Amino acid sequence: MQAIGADGQEMTVQEVLDWLQRTHGWTVTMLLRGHTVLYDREEDEETRTRQRAQRLSENLEDAGEPRRRELELYYVCEGEDAEAEDARPPLLCSLP
Repeated sequence: MQAIGADGQEMTVQEVLDWLQRTHGWTVTMLLRGHTVLYDREEDEETRTRQRAQRLSENLEDAGEPRRRELELYYVCEGEDAEAEDARPPLLCSLP
């Protein structure tokens, strides 16, 4: 997917969650890039709000990872356990 928001900037985590819901009907409970958690519904409201507002590459840069043009994201949907993450194909996101 082209991870470019309506404002022409890199999508936020919330925009990706909305896209997965709109496009596939999935309610995502956890969004990851490798071992880096971008969103976890089990976190407290303040943490979830901060996670949803971040641009996709923000926490990766905070973790010291180099900026990439493509991200491979993994996700767990409502009703699945964390091991199901391996059963779904990754979501490939192209960044602006």
